[in-house]
Amino acid sequence: MPVRAAPLERRKVAEQIADALRSAIVGGKLKVGAPLPSERELAEQYDVNRSSVREALLRLEAWGLVEIRQGGATRVRDFLVSAGVGLLPHLVEVGRRMDPAILKDLHDIRSMLLGWCAERAAERADAASIARLEGLARRMAEPAVKPRELQELDYDFFEELVTISGNRLLSLLSNMVRDIYMRGRDRFAGMYARGVFDPRNHERAVQAIRDRDPRAAAEAMRAHAATALTTLEEDAP
Repeated sequence: MPVRAAPLERRKVAEQIADALRSAIVGGKLKVGAPLPSERELAEQYDVNRSSVREALLRLEAWGLVEIRQGGATRVRDFLVSAGVGLLPHLVEVGRRMDPAILKDLHDIRSMLLGWCAERAAERADAASIARLEGLARRMAEPAVKPRELQELDYDFFEELVTISGNRLLSLLSNMVRDIYMRGRDRFAGMYARGVFDPRNHERAVQAIRDRDPRAAAEAMRAHAATALTTLEEDAP
């Protein structure tokens, strides 16, 4: 049976409304515990019918962003408590400052992942994997390499470590982390500036992996991750 155009259009409108409200909640314009406008008010605001608004609110509820109360106001929830990891990419959006505390938490997670993966690589990497890591580290150390390319090489290095670890669920998580960083890549450009990014950390990690030294490999990658904290929101007013 062919799909009717009208329901598809309604879902598209609902998605746009949900995205707009999600941005307002994540961006702090709508505070935790604050009531959302009524369905009627939202329908008037977006010039849509109430069924589209209702569908948008159900999306927000599914994301853990609001609580819908029958007969009462729909209120904003604390998304750091109620939402899932699928919200993470939306915390970094072009043109919006991110909470420095959340940025620090994000960098802390990245540091843990880098250290753990480097440890596993020191235990499991074969000659071909080590050669790939070595090639990436060599390219990062080239004097003419641009910061934007450094950023991509760094994540290629991380993804190679994840692949070596053999953890398939971690591969999914690393894809999300990369999406977060690349979606707002300009926000993290300071990590790859001359005088901040130190390719010797990657070189030390490769040597430790070659030497089968998990501790040294982890320390090298955590030292690299620590540079992110030195650039955290340096451009904040």
